[in-house]
Amino acid sequence: MESRPADWAYANNARIASFFLGLAMLLLGLGVLAVAAFGQDAAVAGAGLLTIAVFLLVFCVLVFVPRLARRGAVSFSVYSRRSMDDAEQAIRAAIEASGRTARVERVRSRSRTPPRIVTAEGIPAKFRIEITRHPSASGPGEWTEIIESFPERDEAAARALRMKILEGLGISTPPKA
Repeated sequence: MESRPADWAYANNARIASFFLGLAMLLLGLGVLAVAAFGQDAAVAGAGLLTIAVFLLVFCVLVFVPRLARRGAVSFSVYSRRSMDDAEQAIRAAIEASGRTARVERVRSRSRTPPRIVTAEGIPAKFRIEITRHPSASGPGEWTEIIESFPERDEAAARALRMKILEGLGISTPPKA
């Protein structure tokens, strides 16, 4: 059992990536416009804007595009001190409690413990289970991250499924304010 309350963290990965790409394109356009409109007088300012735009573009492609491809446009995630097998069992139990059959596939990876993806017919969400480092981990130990990615908006059924998974992992949920 975990002692501290946990809740699912929301991430709109498509919005984050599009924001940084849009900002890079805006700065790129301003830099080109400044050089084209003012010529030699704006060369230093235009070069600065172009440099920042290229940095943001490369940063977005290296950081956010792989995250978007791995997690999907919108995702929820939770950390657990449980093993991957325990996390898989909790997800399977929550899906099977809703009357569906869960399927598990192991993703090809260079890692010692490849991620697992749990899906079910009739549930638009897919759950990715992977070994990770918790951002606030102070000691040794293995953390498992469960990532729910889905193509549609957050529905009541999806929230209920996430709560069943937390119960299966023995994680207490924080009280709603």
